[in-house]
Amino acid sequence: MSSCVVDLPEDIIVKILCRLPVKSLIRFTCVSKRWRSVIISDPQFGKSHYQLASQLRTLRRKVLLATYPKLRDPGPISPARSGGFSKLPPRFQSLEDNFSVKDFTIPCEKNEDIIVMGSCNGLVLLGQSNGGYLKNLSIWNLSTGFFRNLPSPSFPERSIQLASNEYRFSVNYGFGHVSASDDYKLVFIIPALGDLPEVHVFSMRANIWKVITAPYSSWPRWRGGQGTLSNEAIHWVIRRKNETSDPVIYAFDLAEEGFRQVPLPPVLWQNEDDKTSTEITTLVHLGGSLCILSRKHYYPGKGEVWVMTEYGVPESWVKLFQFDVRDLPDVFSRLYGPWDMCFITESDIIMLRRNNELFWFERRNEEKLICSGRYTIEEVEPEVPECSFYFHAIGYDETLVSVAE
Repeated sequence: MSSCVVDLPEDIIVKILCRLPVKSLIRFTCVSKRWRSVIISDPQFGKSHYQLASQLRTLRRKVLLATYPKLRDPGPISPARSGGFSKLPPRFQSLEDNFSVKDFTIPCEKNEDIIVMGSCNGLVLLGQSNGGYLKNLSIWNLSTGFFRNLPSPSFPERSIQLASNEYRFSVNYGFGHVSASDDYKLVFIIPALGDLPEVHVFSMRANIWKVITAPYSSWPRWRGGQGTLSNEAIHWVIRRKNETSDPVIYAFDLAEEGFRQVPLPPVLWQNEDDKTSTEITTLVHLGGSLCILSRKHYYPGKGEVWVMTEYGVPESWVKLFQFDVRDLPDVFSRLYGPWDMCFITESDIIMLRRNNELFWFERRNEEKLICSGRYTIEEVEPEVPECSFYFHAIGYDETLVSVAE
C-alpha cells in the first residue's frame, strides 16, 4: 500500500486549526516552528480562534485561584509585615472541570502583593497592590504564557486628614474589550475630596494613557473596587451625593469613553429606611449580562440576584435567585459569617466563596438553590501551623488571545 502526503495550503491549515480546542493546539506547537508561531504569537489567529469558539459556544471556562499566604511573625514592623503577619509569595492555580488544579508561575521578577484585577477574553489583568492603589500592571494569558507589562498610570497617591486619622483614597477600576476597534482598555477612577474624580484610560492598541474628568462629584459615595464588565462598559453601584436618594449604577462606556446611568430595579427596597440598609453590588456574569446582588445590612445571610435581560431597558430586570443561608445548613453551619459570590455562569450557576472553600449552587425545577459542587482550597504550607491564607477566585476563558505592543 502506498502512502500519500497531502500538502494543504496554509490558509486551509489555519482554518482547520481555528476549530480545534486550545489544549490540542498547545500540544501542536511542537509540530513545527511555523505552527508554533501561528498558534502562540499571531494575534490575528488568536482573535479568529476566539471569535469562532464564541460563535460555536465551545469556549472552555476555567477558574483562576489566587491564594495569598501569610505567616504570623512577631518581628519589627516593615512593608512586608501587616498586623503581625509576614506576607509570603502568592500561589496561582487553575481549577479544572474535575476539580484538579494546575499550578502557574507568573513570568515577572517580583510577584509580592500581586493581585488579580479581572479577566477579559482569556487575558488576566494583574497589578501590585499598594495601600489601595495599584502599580506594575500587566496582562497574562495562562493558556499560552503570553505576558505583557503595561505603562504605569500618572496619578499620584492621594490621602486626606480626617480628625486624627489619615484616609487614603482607593481607586475604582475595570478592564474590557472594544470590539469595533479591537482594543483592550483599562480604566481607573481616582476619587478626590470635593472635586470631580479623574478618569485614567489606557488603550493597549495605542499604548497610551489619557485623562478625562467625570461629570459628577466623587465624595464620599465612590468606594474603591473592581467594576463589572457588561456590553463593553464597566459598571459600579454608587450612592449619589444625597444619602436619601436612590443608589444608581454608573457605567463607563469603553468605546465612547464616557459615563451613563443604568437604573436599578425599584423593588429592591420597601421604603426609605429599607433603602438605606440595602447593599447592592454588581456581579460578574460569564454570559455578559449585567447582574447585581442585593443584601440587607441587618441580615447579610440573605440576598437576591437580579439580571438585566435586555441591556439598558429598566423593565427587563428579572430576579434569578433568592438566596438564604438558612436553606443550606450543610454549607452554612453558622448563619452569620463572611461570604461573597464570585461569578455566575452562562447557565446561571452561582459560584460562592466562603472561608477556604468554593461552592457551586444551582436551582432545579424552580426549587430552592442546591449545592451542586464543593472545593476546598489546599493549604499553602500545611506543615507550618502559623501559616494562614486567604484567596480570590475569578472565571476566565481558555483562549489564544494576545495583544501586540
